[in-house]
Amino acid sequence: MIHHEAIATDDVDELFSWSAGWDFEIVQLSPGALGFRSRLVVLPGVILRWEFWGQRLRSCHLNHSENLSIGLLLATERAPVWKGREVAIGQALVFGSDEQEYVSPEGMHCLNIEIARELLADWGLAAPVGGLVDVEPTALCRLLAECRYASALPGGDATAESTRVALILRERIVARLIEALGGTNQAVSAATRSASQERKFALVKGAETAALACSREIDGECLAAELHISQRTLHRAIKEWSGFGPQAYFQLLRLHRFRRQLLFGGAVDESITATAHGLGFENMGRLARLYRSYFGELPRETRRRARL
Repeated sequence: MIHHEAIATDDVDELFSWSAGWDFEIVQLSPGALGFRSRLVVLPGVILRWEFWGQRLRSCHLNHSENLSIGLLLATERAPVWKGREVAIGQALVFGSDEQEYVSPEGMHCLNIEIARELLADWGLAAPVGGLVDVEPTALCRLLAECRYASALPGGDATAESTRVALILRERIVARLIEALGGTNQAVSAATRSASQERKFALVKGAETAALACSREIDGECLAAELHISQRTLHRAIKEWSGFGPQAYFQLLRLHRFRRQLLFGGAVDESITATAHGLGFENMGRLARLYRSYFGELPRETRRRARL
């Protein structure tokens, strides 16, 4: 049978809390309600997730499930960026056994397709390492047509006929997906990024690590010197990746870490001020205004909810 489910949230920390077998780290880069909407269509061994993102996000995903999961970009006004490389419509991001990191823009529509590992085994496949894959356009159209057809059918009780239809659609979707990825040997990481893009992404990751290890405001000149690059190079790399300069970007990373400590971690008797100071926030009034613009509440309200 086919099962339908709708999911909606405006809280970035609720994203994918229902997903088993995954590790996520998500930072909201634009303020306001998240505006995430997802329509799930569940067939035996196959899940289709039609998703819309209202705000810009930086995301790290690690798939432990051994299922095959791919993301297809359907519509966007601005290209997502995967490890320093712009993603075009007609490309698939395979979430395999290595970490995938990207920045998704506001107003992005995508389709995620997840195939159970047991079904992969039936086709003689294994979950790939992951990465960005070019998809043959005609094959992509056929894949999307099958997914839209399955999604348009109503859900219902598990009758013999509904089960038969669901199994037929499942086989068609898997076949079209393999075709779109170029066959059983094609679903591997695409190593087509330029050396320049590789260097810029490595630079951003090194800067993030250094910035988050520091419990005070980051000095751009000192950070650039630590990384053996110029301030201009540092600023350009982070700006291209996140849309922010280094100070604003690192502040957002610490802001999300601060929220997660209020919600999930730290000693329950530790004051909000002590938690903030430990992450390099000194002006509590400015922090409260920034926090509210992103999460719609004050830090004390988050702490109060966490203690309930």
